[in-house]
Amino acid sequence: MYELIEIEGKQLPIRFGMNALRLFCKETKTSLNEFATLANDLDLDKACVLILCGLKDGARKAGKECSYKVDDIADILDDDFGILETAMGYLRNSFDTPASGNSKGGKPVPKKKK
Repeated sequence: MYELIEIEGKQLPIRFGMNALRLFCKETKTSLNEFATLANDLDLDKACVLILCGLKDGARKAGKECSYKVDDIADILDDDFGILETAMGYLRNSFDTPASGNSKGGKPVPKKKK
């Protein structure tokens, strides 16, 4: 599943699943533990890479191509900085899970009985 984000007048798929996070960690040499605290000190370069990884993974899931580069994302943010806020909202939502299970509709992990 992916979201749509408007960039340069086009609705593009964006997804922040495990593959997007894997791509981001690989590109920025960030560990998964570091990623958990990234929101507190996300610099602009990493924000551009994160958006690009989300676009690449969204395109992959939608069966489309993503030809953007990091510099393209920075140029896009020059014209519409609100895209950063929208993308970060999608990122936050990708980690939200319902209390009764996970976002994929699975069952919650049972607690160990004492």
